[in-house]
Amino acid sequence: MVIAKSVAGFIVASSMLFPAAVTAGPPPPLKGGVVQSFPGISVVDSKIQPEPAYGHAEVIACIESALNTKIDWQSLPTDRLLKLTRENQLDLIYPMGYTEERDSYLQASAWLTKDDDYFVFKAAKIQPAMFHQQQIKTQPVGVKRGSPQQHYLQKNGFQYVHQVYDYQQLLPLLIMDRVDMLAVPQPLAEQLQAEMQTDPATATLQLYHYYTRDAGFYLSPAFARNNLAQMNAAVVACRQHTKTATAIKQKS
Repeated sequence: MVIAKSVAGFIVASSMLFPAAVTAGPPPPLKGGVVQSFPGISVVDSKIQPEPAYGHAEVIACIESALNTKIDWQSLPTDRLLKLTRENQLDLIYPMGYTEERDSYLQASAWLTKDDDYFVFKAAKIQPAMFHQQQIKTQPVGVKRGSPQQHYLQKNGFQYVHQVYDYQQLLPLLIMDRVDMLAVPQPLAEQLQAEMQTDPATATLQLYHYYTRDAGFYLSPAFARNNLAQMNAAVVACRQHTKTATAIKQKS
């Protein structure tokens, strides 16, 4: 009886000295956002879907591997994405063109791509030479609300800016002559260029490259505070997965 008690006491003491090993689980996924209706990128079941043109899925898979974590994605309007990231409800958003206004309250990662912006216009309405004159700033122009293109127009004194909430609302404005031109990001310009080749309604549209900006990820203040260096290293390493030989650049 005494021996049994001694053995039991030893087991209890041993369990106190050598606690059971605790297996750490994977870190919780990060919360990411993409711009709703942005050409070339889509989200299904919280994952960015593969596509042949831009390599978004490959870039994100590389970023997740470098950070050793998963990212749950959702599509939201631009203004909503920026607000939620500023409030630390999202950790990062992609793909985002960098602007001074956004830089004032969010942390940009190292650049992932160099993105071109284009004016899309009807040849009968605007001549390319007009883009070198102040007169161009008096032409009505359509742009997506909250986009880097909108910030460019405002900063550079364009007087008549018609804002829409969805990229797909832009082309009808131009076709119906509600604006004289559109200010669009490169993926949308490429999409319109493809339509020009097959659709008689857009056959007279032309493109004019007016600006090149850095683009990549914006990080929330909380996420950037402890992860900026690691994120920047990941972005630089993952540039190899971007596809930059676009249709427009091949033709220019």
